Amino acid sequence: MSALNKLHTANNATMGIYNGKTVPSSYNAPDVEYKAVRENALLVDSSHMSIVSVMGDDAWALVNHLCSADVSIIRDEQGMYSLVLNDDGTVWGDVYVLCTDEGYYILSENLSAVDIIERLNSLLEKADELDIQETPEINAMDSENWGALLLEGPYAWEVLSEIYGFDIIGLPYHEYMNTDDGLMAFRCGKHGEFGYLLIGEQDKLADTWAQLLECGEKFNLKTGGLDYQKTVRVENPCWEAAIYDGYSRSPVELQMQWAVQYDKEDFVGKEAVEAQSNDGVERKLVGIVPVGDCAGIASNDKVQVNGEDVGVIVKGVYSPARQSWIALALVDSEYAYSDIAGFDIQTGSGTVAAKTHNVPFLYNFSMLVSPTEHSYIDASKPKSAL
Repeated sequence: MSALNKLHTANNATMGIYNGKTVPSSYNAPDVEYKAVRENALLVDSSHMSIVSVMGDDAWALVNHLCSADVSIIRDEQGMYSLVLNDDGTVWGDVYVLCTDEGYYILSENLSAVDIIERLNSLLEKADELDIQETPEINAMDSENWGALLLEGPYAWEVLSEIYGFDIIGLPYHEYMNTDDGLMAFRCGKHGEFGYLLIGEQDKLADTWAQLLECGEKFNLKTGGLDYQKTVRVENPCWEAAIYDGYSRSPVELQMQWAVQYDKEDFVGKEAVEAQSNDGVERKLVGIVPVGDCAGIASNDKVQVNGEDVGVIVKGVYSPARQSWIALALVDSEYAYSDIAGFDIQTGSGTVAAKTHNVPFLYNFSMLVSPTEHSYIDASKPKSAL
């Protein structure tokens, strides 16, 4: 049992299986963890992430061909988000790519290290075509007892600066710093909040977890598991296989073309996804909200216009921040625009009038908080721009 899992078991966390690994699904009641990530700060064990190192002079050619984003634009201590596609242009999974002076780290919440390495090795079969002269060294870092912690929320930066100082406050989005305790602190985030991944050996992460809990008490920091993401990943959509499987894996249908760099020379699935983009698709993902009383919206509920089916609900959740139900729907392309009324959702409790809504659904509190101007604990500074 890892040092982190021993810590979680000792503190009665509810454990679950994510990406083939055992990590907490919850520590507190769902409303407590949700409130923390949207208003203060939430600390989560993200060691379900696979971590693969690809090192060597020709690592760039291999990693860049794997990813739909252009890895050539990042340098040492920078990172980026990317989809990884199948040959048919569908989404296989998503990754963060972190650049070092020796190569890259690939991090994924939904792809195993074994699968990533297998895909990389299959690409090496055409090394000549990719102009790979020296085979990169590929290793699964999670099998070497690496893991990750995620600290996110409007004041995550201020909590983390208690340990790592002012450098955290000035850390740009999608950049990381190497900390004195041997970790990498990567500023990222999929849920619209300030977010920081701490990556490294699990023994060191366990020590950092304890430090964060101690210094985070005055920030009302809470510990959490990954179940809170079931709500926040609808409020702020990102790739999540658990949401989209059975509905679509097309980045064009899911309106994730922003994560595809079409002008790259080549990458896995490029020809197919270009064809989807050029030819158009019959349906697209949109946000949708009820305009009257609603007892609930569920996956597979039908979306209709004038009694005719025009789409299907992919995922519906109750949003505490909006105090209403919200949903993601795949609808016919001619209806896939924001702020269009005239829809009905056929729910288990009856017909609910609805309109489309732009995503994300929230104007996150983090957007009103500036690390240079605000503070949760410094009474001489306002807490936010409000």
